[in-house]
Amino acid sequence: MSDSSQRMANPSDLEHLAKLFDGRGNLGDKLDEAFSRASRLGVRDRLAALKPMQSWTGETATDLRRRAAILRAEKGDPKAAALYAGFKPEELKGLQLPPDALLIANASVANGDKFDAAWLKRKPGETYQDWLQRIPGDATAKVSGDENLGEVVADYIEFTALASTVPTAFTTAVLGTLSLIKRFKHGTFMKAPGTTIAQILKGRAPSLVPARIAALGAQIGRSTPTVVLDVLTGSDRLAQLHGGRLYAWEANLLKVGNNVGTASRAAGASRLGALRSGASAAVRTAGWWRAAGIGGSVVATGVGAFDVMQEGNPVEAFKRDKAGYVSKVSGVAFNASLTVAMVAPTPITIGAAVVTGAVYGVSTIIANKEKFKEFPGKVADAGRWAGKKIGEGAGKLADGAKKLGKALNPFD
Repeated sequence: MSDSSQRMANPSDLEHLAKLFDGRGNLGDKLDEAFSRASRLGVRDRLAALKPMQSWTGETATDLRRRAAILRAEKGDPKAAALYAGFKPEELKGLQLPPDALLIANASVANGDKFDAAWLKRKPGETYQDWLQRIPGDATAKVSGDENLGEVVADYIEFTALASTVPTAFTTAVLGTLSLIKRFKHGTFMKAPGTTIAQILKGRAPSLVPARIAALGAQIGRSTPTVVLDVLTGSDRLAQLHGGRLYAWEANLLKVGNNVGTASRAAGASRLGALRSGASAAVRTAGWWRAAGIGGSVVATGVGAFDVMQEGNPVEAFKRDKAGYVSKVSGVAFNASLTVAMVAPTPITIGAAVVTGAVYGVSTIIANKEKFKEFPGKVADAGRWAGKKIGEGAGKLADGAKKLGKALNPFD
């Protein structure tokens, strides 16, 4: 397909044509099915002439999608770079497309005839999140001409992401373990993860919180109107009436919602009305902070699960990167168990969050231990590279000043 005819094409038509090659139930699947049946019948050799078509269908579909992506990039479609990389449109539905990471990627696709955009292509087993993380580092290396600098940028982005997840996993594991010990020793009720601020504001700070912070938090809580405090931290009154717990952070939100819904049905409400009443009571019992934490954990679970699915066959994915795959799978398990524990804090749910949090934290550190070791050296090399470039720039600036001085000096 020539450049002129490519630019006259409709990207949606090219993507639809690609789907006819490798979409579910289309040419690629039919070829696989034909070879499977031939194998069972012992006549696979009769289809030898068709063997090249299996790889051809995949390669052709990929090429069509990349041509469509170039057209989309020229029109400013933010999904263009991801489509060019090899991700299918259906894989990108509902996913976050950060403009900062995709800006230079889309520019490279749009100018594919001038610049080599091969670095954007999806690598074997690479998930969407992996690809997004790789793009800024590779783009930096391409622009600067220094691969080490690109690795520094990529590692920094990865470490920043880990700094917000791994400590949470270990904190949940430690606090959950202490909570379980208290539960079995003293019979105290379990507290939902992510409710520490609520406890501090209501003067019930955990023992691990420094006394000065606990006192300051309690003072702020006392000066906050009760209505506002309940909206943020949860309603203790609803927890007592419908959850059988003294404080909102101890309440099982499923139990609260079920009890309120049952009472509404008994009062003559419809099923939909009872569901609304139950859900409303559960949210008010949770409070804004706890509800937001549950929502964020649900999203993280979904994104992580999608990431793991993109790895393909679990056995092959594990062989490619044992520690990395365990980290991803345990990350999904941790977020899922954390979600359940925040909704219904019980010894079982808290225990699950403790175990999965510990596995996720440890496996993530193991998966990145080499990067941790090499990072200081990479930063030092990047610093030397930057110093060299600054020196070269200063030299060019001095030479330019001398030339300008000679040009302006009539006596020279």
